[in-house]
Amino acid sequence: MAQPWLPAAGLCLASLLPALAFGAAPRGDGPAAAVFPPWWSAPRAIAAADAAGAVSGVGAYPFIVIASPRPDQDAPLARALRVQGAWFILDPGLAGPCTPPNAPDIAAS
Repeated sequence: MAQPWLPAAGLCLASLLPALAFGAAPRGDGPAAAVFPPWWSAPRAIAAADAAGAVSGVGAYPFIVIASPRPDQDAPLARALRVQGAWFILDPGLAGPCTPPNAPDIAAS
């Protein structure tokens, strides 16, 4: 038997997700952490982020890539990252510990 509070809890949780997404968005058009599909390899995620901006690191997982806008870039970084396949764009401080994109464990993937 379903609990009577379960639908209300689900609705509450669903309404919190957009608020968390807006709160985690990067401030301005500076560096951003792009979350690509988790099944993408690290080289694929880095290549996609590099096509959108200048890659500066990898987040806590290999499908999270930190990028900055290039000086000659016309489109906003967040839009360019989404075009390349990013699911979410976050503030880089929320991406977890960062490693350089050419770290040995990433190059071997």
